Amino acid sequence: MINKIINFVKTTRFKTTLWYSLLFLVLEIMIGVIIYHYVHTNLNQQLDIALTRQAEAIFHFVTDSKVDLSDFQPDSVYSSPEDLVYDLIYEAVTLNPRNTYVQVEFMNKIIFKTENLGNETLSFLPGDKSRVKLISFKDQKLSTQNIRGAYLNKDNYKIIVAFPNELIHETLNSLKDIYIIIAPIFFIISIIGGSVISAGSLARIDTLIKETDEITAQNLNKKIEGEEFDDEYGRLVRRLNEMIQRIRISIEYMNQFSISASHEMKTPLTILRGELEIALRSPKTAEQYREVLQSNYEETLRLINIVDKLFFISKVDHSLVKLSKTKIQTSTFLENISSGLQILGKDKNMELFLEIKEDSFIEIDAEWMRQAIYNLVENAIKYGYADTPVIISADCLPGRKVKISVKNNGEGIPQQYISKIFDRFYRVESSRNRATGGIGLGLSVVKSIVNWHNGEIYVRSEPEKETEFSIILNQV
Repeated sequence: MINKIINFVKTTRFKTTLWYSLLFLVLEIMIGVIIYHYVHTNLNQQLDIALTRQAEAIFHFVTDSKVDLSDFQPDSVYSSPEDLVYDLIYEAVTLNPRNTYVQVEFMNKIIFKTENLGNETLSFLPGDKSRVKLISFKDQKLSTQNIRGAYLNKDNYKIIVAFPNELIHETLNSLKDIYIIIAPIFFIISIIGGSVISAGSLARIDTLIKETDEITAQNLNKKIEGEEFDDEYGRLVRRLNEMIQRIRISIEYMNQFSISASHEMKTPLTILRGELEIALRSPKTAEQYREVLQSNYEETLRLINIVDKLFFISKVDHSLVKLSKTKIQTSTFLENISSGLQILGKDKNMELFLEIKEDSFIEIDAEWMRQAIYNLVENAIKYGYADTPVIISADCLPGRKVKISVKNNGEGIPQQYISKIFDRFYRVESSRNRATGGIGLGLSVVKSIVNWHNGEIYVRSEPEKETEFSIILNQV
C-alpha cells in the first residue's frame, strides 16, 4: 500500500494536480489580498470624503444664516448658542450616522457638540485657514478603534467631524471571515479540477504507453495512432513514429549487413577451406602447391578488402573519421593518383586517361579523396567493356565549383537503380556475380567521403554506352 502511494506521488498526474492546486491557491491568496487592500483603501477614502463634505456643509449652514453668534441673546426660541447652532446644522447632523462626532467652536468657545461626545472635548490641532485637515487619533472613552476626523479652521469657526473606524474594521473582519470560509472550498475545488484536467490530459499518454508496449522488432511497420492531433500529443506521436521508422531502417540495415557480410565472407572462406582440404589429402608438386597458395592469397586479399570496408563503415557510423585537409592543385592531385591506378585495367586492356580541362585549387584530405577516386575507377573498370578507355577529367563550374569525373563505356546503370546505388549493401542485380560483385559498400564509401568535404556526387548513365560519376567540390 505504501509503495503504491509512493509510486502515485511520483506520477506526472499527481505532480500536475499539485502544481495546478498550488498555483490556484497562490492566485486565490493574491486576489484576496488585492480585494482586502482595495476595500480598505476605498472605505477610508469614502470616509474622508464624507467627513470633509460634512465639515464644509456645517460651516456653510452656520455662515449662510447670517447669525451673529458673538452677540447672542437668549430668547423664547433659543436659550443657548448650542440650540441655535443645532437648529442651523440639524440637516447636516441628522443625515449622518448616529456615531458621527461633531464639535463646533466659535471664537475659541465651544458652541455645539453632539450628545455622543458626552463630556469629552475634541482637541484641535493648528491648521491652515480655509482648508480641511484630516487626522487620525485614539480616544478610548469614545471608541476602542482609531477615530478618523476632518477639521476646518475658518472665519473664527473651528469645526471638527469625526467617525470611529469600527464599521470599517467590522466590514474588513467580515470580509476576512468570508474569505477564510471560501478559501478551503476553492482549494478543494481546484484539487478536484486539477485531477480531472490532468486525468483528461494524460489519458492519451496512457494510450500511447499501451501502444508502444505492443511494438516489437516483428511489427515495426505499425504506426501509433494520434498524428492527426495538432498539439503536443500529436507532435510526440509523430516523433515516435519517425523514431520507430528509423529503428526499423536500422534493423533492416543490420539484417542486410549480416546477410551480405556473411554471404561475401562465406564464399572466399569456403574456397580457402576446399583448396586446403584438397592440398592435404594427397601429395602435390611444388607448382601445384604454388597454385593453391596463389588462390588462397587472392581469397585472403578479398577477405581483407571486405573487412576494411566494413571497418570503414563502422568508423563512419561512430564519427571516428578525422580529416586533415590541405590546399592542393587539382591537376597535381589527379596526376599523382592516376599513375598508380593504371595497373587496375591491365587484365581487361583498359587504359586510363587524364583530362584537365581547366585547372584550379581545392582543399581536401588527399588520402580520403584518393580512396574515393580509386573506388570510382575500380568500378569503372569492373563494369566497363574490355579494350575501352576510362577517363578521369577535371573542370571548373560556375559559382567557384570544381568537377572531377570518372567516365567509362559499359553496360551502364538502369535509370530505376540510380537513386539507390549509393545505399549500403545495394547492388544492381546484374552485378551479383563472382566476377564483379562486391558487398555493395564501394559507392557508399565514396558518398561519405564526398559529404565530409561538403561536396556532392552525381551519376549520368546511358545503358550499353557510357556512365559518368561526377564529384562537385568547392574551389579555393
